[in-house]
Amino acid sequence: MAVIKIKNIRTNLQAVIKYAKNGDKTDYGILVSGINCSVENSYEEMALTKKFFHKEDKILGYHIIQSFKGNELSSEQANQIGKELAEELWGDKYQVIICTHINKDNVHNHIILNSVSFIDGKKYHNSKAEIAFMKDASDRLCLNHGLSIVNTSKGNKEKEFRQNNIDYFNRRDEKMQKIINDIDEAVKSSKSYSDFKLVLKSKGYEKINDYGKYFSMKTPYFQRNVRIDRVFGEKYSVEGIKELIYGYIKEDLPPVANLKEKYYKKVYTGPKINKLLLQTSSFYRTYVHYLYAFNILPAKNEYIELTPEYYKQKRKNNMIFEELNFLSRHRFKSINEIKDYKVNFENQLPKLKGKREDLWRKYHKTTNENDKITIKNEINKLTEEIDTITAQRNACNRIIDRYSIVKEDLLKEIEYSVQEVKRGREL
Repeated sequence: MAVIKIKNIRTNLQAVIKYAKNGDKTDYGILVSGINCSVENSYEEMALTKKFFHKEDKILGYHIIQSFKGNELSSEQANQIGKELAEELWGDKYQVIICTHINKDNVHNHIILNSVSFIDGKKYHNSKAEIAFMKDASDRLCLNHGLSIVNTSKGNKEKEFRQNNIDYFNRRDEKMQKIINDIDEAVKSSKSYSDFKLVLKSKGYEKINDYGKYFSMKTPYFQRNVRIDRVFGEKYSVEGIKELIYGYIKEDLPPVANLKEKYYKKVYTGPKINKLLLQTSSFYRTYVHYLYAFNILPAKNEYIELTPEYYKQKRKNNMIFEELNFLSRHRFKSINEIKDYKVNFENQLPKLKGKREDLWRKYHKTTNENDKITIKNEINKLTEEIDTITAQRNACNRIIDRYSIVKEDLLKEIEYSVQEVKRGREL
């Protein structure tokens, strides 16, 4: 059984790490592990990440305490569970140090999480949903290691509250809907369960874990693993998906996908023919005639492999196009106008979210079904508005970040050119 507590570290991250790594409490450092940082220089490496991304203020890190029941497990097993928890939740973006203390009656982990990602410099947001996912993952890992979990009336009430937070997150998150759409498409285009996994891999899904009791995977949309059956119900457990695949009547379904390990996309490489000019212009018809004469037409189709990198690049390109459309629609004249526009969005969001929370409270208190439907419609409209504003704010953030990178590169090029001119004069 494990109980999770989390605290924000706003001052002196070094002191918290020093306390957690205390040799008398960690069997002289044997029970200390690092994720994405060394045990010896954990503070220095975390501080360097903050300095590199210019985020050395506000919340410096998070102190998570994972306490186990009495002597239910060994100190080594407790440290292993702490590492598995950190690896699953933050292993691909954040620096974490796990210290197992054995100085008290119950073994417990002190997990120190750097607030700034060493990958992209984004700060970890300790939301209610993230805390719920953390506690849920801790319970699941305890069960996997043969330990008990909290089973009291207070604990069950807390688990129900946690599940409501997870459900609320899943209900309003568009990325979750994309995941279930991808799974449905993969099920429909697969003849077997192994084909289903291959199709998912072609869509950019990784680390598909279906060997234990639960079905989880790394998706293209989240840094953490997503437990599919918890999000979408038993229908999307391993057994449920197998039943869907082998129980489907394959009528009026899309053509079966290429079931090889590699997937390809046909790409037309020849020049595009303007049909209107072909009918109206004799000069253009001559041009097309010579295209055939020199074997430029008919063009041969090429096939490119659809790898996870292809889908990541595609999403990156889509974001760039979204930013360009955003800029062309609003006709900004300077980067300061974009920053002001972003501030306007950030001022709107808390008010809209507060209004939505009030509507949810009103919805749960109302017993009249007609009133509930009316309130739910208002909530849905507010959610659409919030999602639109959030997307535009995120576009502003990306444009501002991209501007800083381009400006820095341009200054380097100018400096290099000036130095070259100076060298030329000296010669």
